[in-house]
Amino acid sequence: MYPKSWRGRYGNEMIEVLKQTDWSFKVVFDLLLGIADAWIMELNKKKVLGFRMSQVLLLISLTNVFVILKLTSLRGVNVMLEQVSLLIAMLSFFLAIVVLIANMLKVGIIPALSIKTKLAKISLSLMGSYALFFTIFLVAAN
Repeated sequence: MYPKSWRGRYGNEMIEVLKQTDWSFKVVFDLLLGIADAWIMELNKKKVLGFRMSQVLLLISLTNVFVILKLTSLRGVNVMLEQVSLLIAMLSFFLAIVVLIANMLKVGIIPALSIKTKLAKISLSLMGSYALFFTIFLVAAN
């Protein structure tokens, strides 16, 4: 799940270290943090319409937070269920987009839009989670 440039430079060393390490929750969590950090550095290098990818993703996140705050401030009944389901839906959507973009950077646009790669399957499942929780939000809001 690391970017291609990172795997090329550190991949063999990482495999050797992992062979000598006992697996625990802490090791897995550290790996996930490392993956996120590597992708943040990779996305800071990429640009879309003159903006860094990290800035575009931050703008999308802030827009989602603004929508959540506006929608949740209008209701008094069943607010907790609405807020939780909407937060999970927006987080799922954000992660689906991030994984899709990471997959596009990794394998190219056309292969990334197929269901053949692991990251494409993860992105699709996150979009399914988004649809499910957004439906729950709509039902709870009405």
